[in-house]
This record gives sequence, structure tokens and C-alpha cells, in this order.
Amino acid sequence: MKKCFSILLICMFVFGVIVCAQSSKRLSDLEKKRNEALEQVEKTTQMLSNNKTTTKNTLYKLNVLANQIKVRESFLKDLDIELKTIDVEISEIQTDYADLSHSLGIKKEKYAKSIRLMSKQNKTEDKLMFILSARNLNQMTRRMRYLDEYASFQHIQANEISRKQTELNEKRAVLESAYREKAMVKNKKEQETAIIERERGNQSKLVTELKGKAKMLSTELRKQKLQADKLNRQIDNLIAEEARKAAEKASKDKGTKRIAETKGGYAMTVDEKKLSSDFGRNQGALPFPVSQSGTIVVHFGEQKYQNLKYVQNVSKGIEIQTKPGASAVAVFGGVVSKVFAVPGSNSGVIVRHGNYMTVYANLSSVFVKAGEKVRIGEPIGKIFVDSEQDNQTVLNFQIFKEMQRLNPELWLRKR
Repeated sequence: MKKCFSILLICMFVFGVIVCAQSSKRLSDLEKKRNEALEQVEKTTQMLSNNKTTTKNTLYKLNVLANQIKVRESFLKDLDIELKTIDVEISEIQTDYADLSHSLGIKKEKYAKSIRLMSKQNKTEDKLMFILSARNLNQMTRRMRYLDEYASFQHIQANEISRKQTELNEKRAVLESAYREKAMVKNKKEQETAIIERERGNQSKLVTELKGKAKMLSTELRKQKLQADKLNRQIDNLIAEEARKAAEKASKDKGTKRIAETKGGYAMTVDEKKLSSDFGRNQGALPFPVSQSGTIVVHFGEQKYQNLKYVQNVSKGIEIQTKPGASAVAVFGGVVSKVFAVPGSNSGVIVRHGNYMTVYANLSSVFVKAGEKVRIGEPIGKIFVDSEQDNQTVLNFQIFKEMQRLNPELWLRKR
């Protein structure tokens, strides 16, 4: 019985430790998630803040700030979920605590009554008279057994009260830990809410600043659009030409089995087909295409700016700002399909991964040649440093499947 009781106490202690550890881990995981989510954005915000205030740079800042607010709002939602979870736990612990407290009170009361009753018969001479007054030996034996069992019962009751008290203390400790955790999460929520409000204020200032530069902004956007259109037309033409050449090669060379997944698509060899499948399975797991830390300053698709409805633009890829001296790196193994140049957009490289392609543009110098195999993480070229824009270093990155442009953000690993 004592052994079982000891095991029970150990289990209760371990339970308390586990609950506290889980609570601590949950807060640690939440903090880790927050830090990971904001680290890159905050680094880039600082980098942009150190740059000169140009129209282009202000637009970049606006994008980064909007992204940062979005990330913080997402973290606030996580905190709300965490608070609700803690409230449920606290409610359950409070119920358990009340039940245990009530049960302990009943047991203590019963034990006190049995002690009072036993104390009346607890004198040694009374016990002896109780045994000796038996009518026969059989009754004497039963009376001796009764006294032993009653003493044993009292001992069990005392142990049970002790166990309940220990359990109650454990519940109290867990409850106090949950209250502390809730206070910490609420404090984090208040901090994040204050930061979001401050960042929204900064966002409004940037919008006001851009409104005051409406003419310059329109000129800058037209310039960017012309450059982007030139780049995208050339990429489209190069990819279409390559698909046409692959189809011609497949029709002439009957010995090499080439298959296109879609009509007019790129005719792949068996090896290219495998490479394409491998690439497709890595959606959401590709590394960032820059050798140093960087953050997306222009997102894929339609560009929307708060209170700047006259600013309309559509991005066919993403733009990643990084540090001067950084290189573009391959996000997956493949073969260099094309090295090309576009006036106003510097050089670019297309890497083929079966019928998927990745495009790295705005390079000041290129390290690879057409036909070369590249490995994941291998440098492809040096990213252009724009001295007129205070040394901005921005990579234009695109992903295609056949002629269809894909959203690169859905393919890159979250940093």
C-alpha cells in the first residue's frame, strides 16, 4: 500500500512538472515564431531607413511596412488564440481545484469523526478489556482483527488526506503558473498592439510623403513599368523560342524520347521529366535566391497601396532587396538555359528545371554560361548595385511552369 502511495505521489509531481514545462515551451515557441517572422522584415526596414529618401525607396518602405504590419497582426491573432487556450485551461484547473478542495474537506471531516470515536476507545486498558470480555476464543480473535483493521483504515484515511492535499497543492501551483502565463501573453499583446499603432502612423506619414510627390511618383512608376515590360517580353520570347526548338528537336530526333506535358509545351527528356517532378515537390521549400539576407520589397501580382489608388502596377515576379555585394543563387539544381541582357535591366539568367524555370534578373555580372549545370545554392551572378538609388541592390526573381508565371512567394521557404 505504501509503495502504491509513493508511486501516486511521484506521478502527481511529474504531472505538475510536465504541465509547467508545456506552458513554458508554448511561450517559448510563440516567442520563437514571433522572432523568426519579424527578424528579416525588421532588418530590411532598418536597411531602408538608412537609405536616402527617394520616391522608389519610399515605395519600397511602404511595401515593407505593410508586410510588417501584416506579420504583427498575424502574431496578434496567435496571441488571442493562446489567451483563449489559457482561459480554457484555467477554467478546467479551477473546476478540478474546487472538486479536490470539496473532497478533501469531506475526508477531513470523516477522519476527524473517526479519530474522536477511536480516542474514546484508544486507551490500552480499554482495548484489553474489549478483547478479554469476549465470550469465546473465536470472538476474541474477531475483536483483535477488528481493532487491527480499524487502525489500518485510519492509516489509509490519513494517507488519502495527505495525497489529496498534495494533489491540491499541485493544482494550485499549476493554476498560479497559468495565471502568470496569461499575464505574460497579455503583456506581449499590449506591446505588439502599441507597435502596430506606431507602424500604422509611420505608414500614414509615408503615404502623405508620396502624395506630395505625385508627379515624381508617376514618372518613377512609368519608368519602372517600361523596364519591367521590356524584361518580361524578352523572357516570354526566350521561353517560347526554347519550347519551339525543343519541339523541333523531338520531331527530328526520334531516338531521344521527348514528351511535352501540354500542347505546345516544352518537350522533356526522361531526366528532365524527373527533374521537373522533383522541383514540383519542393513548393514552399526553395531557399531565397540571394546570398545574403534579403526581404521582398515588391510582391507578385497587383500592387496595392493604402490611400494611393492612382498608383497602379502589376508585378510578374518579386523583387528582393539585399545588401550590396550579394549574389543571386540557384534555388534548385538545373541547367542554365539562357543568359540575356535587357537595356535598363542589366543581365539575366534563366535556369531550366524540366518544364519549370527560374529567372534571375538585374545582374551586373554573370558567373555561368548557357548549357552549364548548376547546383542548389550555387552563385549565378552579382546583383546590380544602383548608385543613383543610394546603392539599392534588388534582384528580380520569377518562376515559370511552361509559359505560365507562378507566384514565387508560394515556392520559397518562409524565412
